[in-house]
Amino acid sequence: MEKTSIARGIRYGIVGGLIGTIVTDLVSLVIFLIIGESLPDFYTLFGRSFLTLFNLQADYPLWQGLTLHYSIGILTGLVVGILTQRISWLKFNTYRRSILIAVIITQIEGLTLFYLMSLILKIPQSEMMIVYIMGIFLHTIWGTCLGSILCFGQQRGVLKFNDSSVSY
Repeated sequence: MEKTSIARGIRYGIVGGLIGTIVTDLVSLVIFLIIGESLPDFYTLFGRSFLTLFNLQADYPLWQGLTLHYSIGILTGLVVGILTQRISWLKFNTYRRSILIAVIITQIEGLTLFYLMSLILKIPQSEMMIVYIMGIFLHTIWGTCLGSILCFGQQRGVLKFNDSSVSY
């Protein structure tokens, strides 16, 4: 595998992870405004679960939650970007395929992290159902953004001139 394709996977993975996280946050903001809930309070759950895992405390761990949320989004994009360049059956050669694979990866990751958060904070599963439902919806959006950007990056990496492939 060429170093340029790995670098391209890293670049587009980071961009896809960041853009997917921003789009998901904007949609979350609208949803929380409609249902009358607080988006910052939702991020404090992330921060509180992270701090509790390490037996630490903070009064209002909003920034820890936001940092964790964006770090997970960017790192997931990075890892998926590398994997699409290293594993042949993960090639994102069509938008449909790339979106499907990215959505599956983000759903598995998101639901697993929400489940772990409920265990760490000892939240009953019955109270987590709305979080799981919103997570499925929002991670579908996130995976769609990530898959689209990675597919765009992969297709952009090969240009055809006079029936010869030239990578840049």
